[in-house]
Amino acid sequence: MEKIIIFLDNSNIFKGFQKYDIKADYEKLKQIINGNRQLEGIFLYEGVIYPMSPEKKNWYKELSNRSSYVIKASFDKIASNSAIEKKVDINIAIDIISLAYENAYDTAVLVSGDGDFVPVLKKLKKLGKKVEVWAFRYSLANALKEELEIGHIYYLDDFLDKIKI
Repeated sequence: MEKIIIFLDNSNIFKGFQKYDIKADYEKLKQIINGNRQLEGIFLYEGVIYPMSPEKKNWYKELSNRSSYVIKASFDKIASNSAIEKKVDINIAIDIISLAYENAYDTAVLVSGDGDFVPVLKKLKKLGKKVEVWAFRYSLANALKEELEIGHIYYLDDFLDKIKI
């Protein structure tokens, strides 16, 4: 059975949920992405301004307890979104590559449309790993599209009715 790990860039996809004015059920999202494969882990990455709100703390706690997400929040006192975003991207890249070397998965599932991940995808291919990208149509970088074969790109837009609360 195919082993997967899901790497979810929440800072990236949350903007899409806001654009479409929906609240997403992250457990349903996990189930749709996983399908009938063996889920080895699901990591949610997000840049957070310190101090974190009580609502955000409760959401993280519920998500990790109920849905087995591993929360990887990057705390940064700088209010600049670009500084936080880059830290998140770097953390995702390190985990994807490290876990590939550890042979923790067959397929890396990246939930982000960020073109900064092209070098990561290239490295994974050299390591013999499969890669899927799940993103919104409007935010999927052309560079990512060019790097992936047809059938390895999934659009969150197509699943909104199944994941909204």
